[in-house]
Amino acid sequence: MNKFQDPMTGFKTLELAFSEGFRMKRVPFSDDMYFVRDKALGYFRYTYARLDNLKVLQTVVLNGKDELEGLPCFGLYYGTLEELRGTGVTMPYIESALREFKKSQKLKEYYIETSVDISNEASLAVAQKLFGEPTLDSVDDATGEPIRVWQTKITR
Repeated sequence: MNKFQDPMTGFKTLELAFSEGFRMKRVPFSDDMYFVRDKALGYFRYTYARLDNLKVLQTVVLNGKDELEGLPCFGLYYGTLEELRGTGVTMPYIESALREFKKSQKLKEYYIETSVDISNEASLAVAQKLFGEPTLDSVDDATGEPIRVWQTKITR
């Protein structure tokens, strides 16, 4: 996995930003979900983080990308702190973040695309639970590694 795709890189980047004074907004009616929207790679990026004070426990990132079948498309990336993996917190958190994202969008239809390195069994299982059978197998442009891809159309 490319280090820039590794969720733990994102955890460290967020925690470094927190140490320099950056803060995310708490998602209303939640105790530990925080949010920020910025731009990355020319598209809006929506970052949700589950925090314990300023320690990152989980992240869900939706980054805009090129349209898919004429509709906006957002790449989905997720991560859970290693100590919390296997404790049953990953799926509920991703589902919560996806619900928050959907509520915040004015779009009637869009795609969520997630791609997972085929050697990452845990993330493959999560993506399959979230979206069912994968859309296609491919190769990651950045790493050359084989990946499994889910492209899911979301309709309001």
